[in-house]
Amino acid sequence: MKNLLASIAVLSAVLMGSAPASADTLDEIKARGKVLIGVTTTVPPYGSLDANMKPEGYDIDMANMIARDLGVELQLVEVTGPNRIAYLLSKQVDMVVAVFGVTPERAQSINFTIPYGSNQIWVYGRKDQDIPDTEALTGKSVAVVRGTIQDGALTRVASEGTTIRRYEDDAIAAGAFLSGQVDALVTGTQIGKSVLERDNDRSEAKTLLGVSPYSIGLRKGEPDFLHMVNTFVYSYRMSGELDQLAKKWIGGESVPLPSF
Repeated sequence: MKNLLASIAVLSAVLMGSAPASADTLDEIKARGKVLIGVTTTVPPYGSLDANMKPEGYDIDMANMIARDLGVELQLVEVTGPNRIAYLLSKQVDMVVAVFGVTPERAQSINFTIPYGSNQIWVYGRKDQDIPDTEALTGKSVAVVRGTIQDGALTRVASEGTTIRRYEDDAIAAGAFLSGQVDALVTGTQIGKSVLERDNDRSEAKTLLGVSPYSIGLRKGEPDFLHMVNTFVYSYRMSGELDQLAKKWIGGESVPLPSF
């Protein structure tokens, strides 16, 4: 436990940046009596709409837990992969809880908490296609969501002969693959699972590109707020609440998470 607490302190020091804050986010949250949390409703089981068109999912429950511990109401704000950082920096949201993977590029603009979950990134293709590695994507078209961890992972390893087609959200990217508009799809295991459930006779996971922990995104310049939200995440780990969320939405206990 001492090592984990030390890791949280190191993470905060590394990721919080030095940009000054114009106002303290926590004071603004308390003054308005609600916290504005950016979520996505196009990435089940992390975020989607139920039969009554109400948001539900792993990240939605996580947002509710944070609002509970802040002692304020929750206002969900719909974001997408490409606009998450813009919404955060323009103060349209106080934080982003939307399967937000940590990258060096993103860390130049915003802060990240310690991870609250993790996702594998896979290449999915047709069963009659031989795709043992990323070199086999040469001459093929591949769908991926623009500006995501998956996009970065694919871009780093794709050959010049690979056609990368970027889409605005997971539903559109998966639809392009399922309808045959592209040869392959790069996405996380949960989206991949839903694709295989719909197209198990023809599609399968082909090649593992990597593992992507995801964290809560915050604005820079507020180390006390970052420390508070880190403490929330740490407490959810220790209390078993993250395991409960994983069992409810993913079908198993949460995997061991890095503390950076």
